[in-house]
Amino acid sequence: MEWHIMNVGGVSSLGSNLGCLEESQYIPSDECKDVLLEIMQQLKDEDPRLRNVRRQIFYNHLVEKDLCVMIKFLRDDPEIFGLVVRILANLTLPVESLIESTGYSMAEASQTGMSWQQGVESSLHHYRTVFTDKSVLLSLLEEIHTLVEESEGYPLPEESCDVINQILLLLRNLLHFPSSSEDNSSREHEMFLRILFECDFTGRFIKLLQLIQREYWTVTAVQLVTLIFKGHTGEMFLQNVTDIESVTFIMEQSEDSDRECLMCGYQHSDKDFQCINYLEESISKNLRLRHGSSQDSRSSSPNGSSLEVSSQEQEKLHKYLEVFAVQFLTKAFCNTVHVLRNILTSQYKAMIDEVYILWLLAFFLKYARHQRVEFHYIRGIFSTDMFAFLVYKIVVNSEELVVAQRNKQDTTHHLRRIHLTVGAMREMLQGLKLYCEDQSLDKANIAYLENLQKDLANSVDLPQMFLLLIRNFQMHTHSLRFLQDVIITNHLLLLLVDVWRSQSISKTEFHMLNHIKQFATTEVMQKYGRLLENFEYNNAVVNNCIFTMMHHVAGDCEKPNALLQVQILRTFLEILDSNAPLTQEKTDLIEFILQKFMVEAENNPFSCALQLFGEMPVKSKHGKAEEEEDEVADDAEDEEEDENGEEMKKEKDILLMLYTELMGQPGALSAISTKLGEFGIKKTEQQISEDLKEFDWLVDERNTEGSEVSKTRSVESDMEQSNSSSSFADDLEDLDDSEIVTYCITKLKEMKCEDHLKWLQQQFCDVAYAKCAMSMSSLDKIETEGFVAGLHVIQNKSVPLILYNEEQEQLMHNPYFITLLQFLGLHMPEDVGLVFPRIPHFWTIQNLVEKASQFGDLTIDQLKFDPVKLKEGREMTEIMLPFKLEKKEDITFEKMKKIPDTVWITMIQQYNKNSGKDGKQGMQVRNEFQSQACP
Repeated sequence: MEWHIMNVGGVSSLGSNLGCLEESQYIPSDECKDVLLEIMQQLKDEDPRLRNVRRQIFYNHLVEKDLCVMIKFLRDDPEIFGLVVRILANLTLPVESLIESTGYSMAEASQTGMSWQQGVESSLHHYRTVFTDKSVLLSLLEEIHTLVEESEGYPLPEESCDVINQILLLLRNLLHFPSSSEDNSSREHEMFLRILFECDFTGRFIKLLQLIQREYWTVTAVQLVTLIFKGHTGEMFLQNVTDIESVTFIMEQSEDSDRECLMCGYQHSDKDFQCINYLEESISKNLRLRHGSSQDSRSSSPNGSSLEVSSQEQEKLHKYLEVFAVQFLTKAFCNTVHVLRNILTSQYKAMIDEVYILWLLAFFLKYARHQRVEFHYIRGIFSTDMFAFLVYKIVVNSEELVVAQRNKQDTTHHLRRIHLTVGAMREMLQGLKLYCEDQSLDKANIAYLENLQKDLANSVDLPQMFLLLIRNFQMHTHSLRFLQDVIITNHLLLLLVDVWRSQSISKTEFHMLNHIKQFATTEVMQKYGRLLENFEYNNAVVNNCIFTMMHHVAGDCEKPNALLQVQILRTFLEILDSNAPLTQEKTDLIEFILQKFMVEAENNPFSCALQLFGEMPVKSKHGKAEEEEDEVADDAEDEEEDENGEEMKKEKDILLMLYTELMGQPGALSAISTKLGEFGIKKTEQQISEDLKEFDWLVDERNTEGSEVSKTRSVESDMEQSNSSSSFADDLEDLDDSEIVTYCITKLKEMKCEDHLKWLQQQFCDVAYAKCAMSMSSLDKIETEGFVAGLHVIQNKSVPLILYNEEQEQLMHNPYFITLLQFLGLHMPEDVGLVFPRIPHFWTIQNLVEKASQFGDLTIDQLKFDPVKLKEGREMTEIMLPFKLEKKEDITFEKMKKIPDTVWITMIQQYNKNSGKDGKQGMQVRNEFQSQACP
C-alpha cells in the first residue's frame, strides 16, 4: 500500500480508499483494513523533524471525514474499530511527547525551532473540537461497556484489553490539550469534560478499575484521573472551607520530564500537573463564583486562562466531578494505589512516574477527610506498606537530589517529587489521626488501626526521615514552602508518637528526649529560624510548630546556645516589637534566649561571636565536633571550674578575638599586646606568640617585633589532619587484613563510639531480617522489617546506611570507621557515586549475621529470627524476586506492555478449563512464573 503515500494524492489518496458514508451508514472499502495499517506504519516511520504524515492527515480532514465516522458506525467490526482507535490515540499525542521522543527537551526544542510544532498544535486543538461530538464519545464508551459485558466475568482477551487501553489513551490525550485565552479552547475543554460525564463515563471507568486485569490499563487510567481534575481541585473542597490553613499538593507542573510511561507507550510531560498550590487560592475564586459574581465567574486553569462558561454549566460540571470523586474513592481508590505501588517497587517501575501515586494520595485523602468518608472504604490505603513506600521514596529522592547537586545537574525533578511525597505523607498522618479518634469505628477497624500504629511506632526510619529532610534543606535550592510542610508534618508525627508512647503501643521504648536532642543543633535550629523570619505571614500552625521545637531544644534538651544565632535573635526582637499576640510560653522562651545572649556576650564575647555568625564547630582529628565548652562539658565539671579557669577562658577568648581582627597586619603582635592592655591584661609579644602556638593558631615564632602572622589555624589544622592520617596508616601497616576489623572496632570503642558500633551492628541485623522476612508469612514475622531496608531488599538493591543525624554523618570523617566499613566489604559512597555507604545486595543472611557477630554477641531481639533454625532449614543464598527480570521491549504507539504475569497465568488457566484441554500449557507457564509472580 505504500504507493498510496508516494503518489501525488498522498494521505488524501489513502483516505479515499477507506470507504464512504451512505444514508447514515459508513461503508468500508475492501482495502479499508490495509489502508489503516498503512497509515499506522507511516505514522510510526515519519520523520520526527518534520512530522509530515500527521500534518497531512490534519490538512486533509481525515479525522472528521473518516476516522470519527468509522468510530460511530463500525463498532460491529472490532478489527477495524481497534485500528482506528489506535491511529487516533497516536494522532492526539501531546506535542511534548513528540518532542521528547526525538531526544530533545522542551527547552531545547524551543531554541532549535521545530517547524512542525505550530501545525501539530493547531491540529490538536481542532481534534478536541471534533471530539465534542457526543455520538463519538458515546460510541467509544459503549465499546468499553460491551467488551466488559461480553466477557461475563471471565478474563478479557488481550486484544480487548489493548482496545480498552487505547480508548483511555485517546481520552487522556484529548484532556491533556492546554487551554488558551486566545481562543475557545478553554470552553471546549469544559464542554468535552461535561459531555464525557454525560456519556456515563464515571460508571464505566470505575468498572474497569474493578476488573482483575486492571493492571493492564491502571497507568493510563491514573493519568486520565489527574487530567480530569486539572483546574478543578479547589472547588472540590468548598463544602468545608474552614480547613483553609491546610496545604495540599494538587497538581505538579515542571519544565522538563525525561521519564517514559512504558506501559501505555506515552512519554508524559510533567506539565500535566501543577504542584505545591494553596487551596486558599482556588477556594476563594470558586467562592466568588458560587456567590454569582459574573466578573469573577471564571475559574483559573493552570496556565492562567479563564473559562468563559455560564455558572449553570460550571455548577453542573462540579456535580459530575464530585460524583466521580466519591465513586472513585469508595470503589477503586485503594486498588489503584496499590497497583501503582507494586509497579513502582518492581522491575517495571520505569513504566510510570511516581508523581501519579503521590498526587492520588495527597488529593483524594484530603478529599476523604473533608467529606468524612467512612474508614472502611479507604482502609487499604492506611497500611504499613504504604507508609514504608513513602519513607523509602523520601530517602531515595533525598540522596538522588544531593548527587544531582554535586554533579551540577538540574534538581527540579527531585525537588518536586520530594515535596509531593512530604505532602502525601502529611495527608496519610492527618487521616490516621482523624480515624484513630473516630469513636464510631467497629472492633475490626479499631484492631486494624492498633496494629498499624504498632508497626509505625516500631519504625526507626519514619521519625528520622524528617530530621534528614530538615538537615538537607538549602535555601538556594528548596523553597520555604517545602520547609514549612516538612516542619508541620514532623510536628504532626511527633504528636502521634507521643500518644503511642503514652499508650505503650511500641514494642521497643522510644526515647522522645533522645530523638528531640538530634534537632538541638545549630544547623537544625538555623532552618527553624529561617522559617520563623516570616512569623508575621505564617499561619498559627506553622509558628506553633516552630516555637514548640525551640522550646524543647532550649528547655528539655538544655541546648539554648543552639538558638543563639543572629537571625533568630533578630526575629525574636521583631516579634516583641510588633506587639503580636503571644502565649506565655512563647514570651518566656523569647525572653529567656535574649537574656541568655546578653550573659554570653558579656562573659564569652569571642565564643558568642562565633556562635552568632554561624561558625561551624571545628572537627577534631577523629571527626567529632568540638562544641562550645558549656555544651560539651559535663554539668558536674562546669560546676567544679574555679575562678582562675574562668579568667583564663575569658583571657583566651579576648586574645583570639584580637588575633582574628589584627592578623596579617604589620606589627600584629605589638598591636595585640597594646589592645590586651586596654582589657587589663599584660602580656609581652613573646608570651602572646607562645599562647597562640599553644592554641594551634600560630605555627612558628617569626612574629617578633615588626613581624606578622603568616599562618592561619586552617593551615595548621590541615597539617594536623595529614599527620593524623599518616600515623593511622602506620598503625595499619603492621596488621594483617584479618586483624584490621577487630583493630578498628577496638579503637572506636576507645573513642567511646560504642553506641555507633551498636547502630552499625543493628543495620546488618535489620537487613538480614528483611531478607529472611521475604520467605515468611505475615503471621511468622515478629515485627515489620525496616522501611528503607525492606524495600531495597525486595528490589534486590544494596541497602544504604542512612546517616540521619550529625553524629552519624561525622562518622564518615573518622578514619577508623571508614576503614572498618571498607574491610567489612561495604560499598563506599565514592565507589558507587552516591551519598551513603551500602550493604551489598548479594550478601546472604548468613553473611550478614557473621558480619554483625564481629561487633559482639547477638540476641534474638536484635535479629528478630533464630539463625540456628534458619541454618537447619535452608541457607538462603539467593533472594527470590517477586517479579521476573526480562528484556525491555521497544515502545511505540502501536505496542503496549505485555499483560502482568499474574493476570496472564489466570487467563491461561481459565482458557484451558473452558476449552477442555489437559492443562499442560497452563502447567508449563505456571512452572515458569510461580517463583517470580507478584503476590
